[in-house]
Amino acid sequence: MAIKKQEFYEGAALHLLARTGEIMSIQYEPPFFFLNNQLLVHLKYSTRGRSPWGFSFTADEQLLLRARASEFKTVIGLICGADGVAAFTYDDYLKVAAPRKSTIHVACYRLHGEHYEVNGPDGKLDGKVAPSDWKRILQF
Repeated sequence: MAIKKQEFYEGAALHLLARTGEIMSIQYEPPFFFLNNQLLVHLKYSTRGRSPWGFSFTADEQLLLRARASEFKTVIGLICGADGVAAFTYDDYLKVAAPRKSTIHVACYRLHGEHYEVNGPDGKLDGKVAPSDWKRILQF
């Protein structure tokens, strides 16, 4: 069975978390990963080699995200090619991309040696996202 591109990117992001030693369980509940029975993670990926990276959230995906985030602490992980993962909470996501009835586009920018800047149709995320935040998502 062939490995899909999405599985490579998601696998790499999850591998970074597994190496911290803080992940005791991972359950896949499409399109989410449920970590340690406490944290819901939604991963998006871009194959682009360098900044800016673009990500789309369909109307159905936005509804599902909202429903699941009302039940569990939820983190969005934007996999920026081979550069790293920009991680932030669902509440932060809402600040840059309030739900709509159409697809939402979110962009992630990063200069060499700097942190990620996340922009959406409703503005940009307050502050920048450190690449190391991905390895600390269980503390969000």
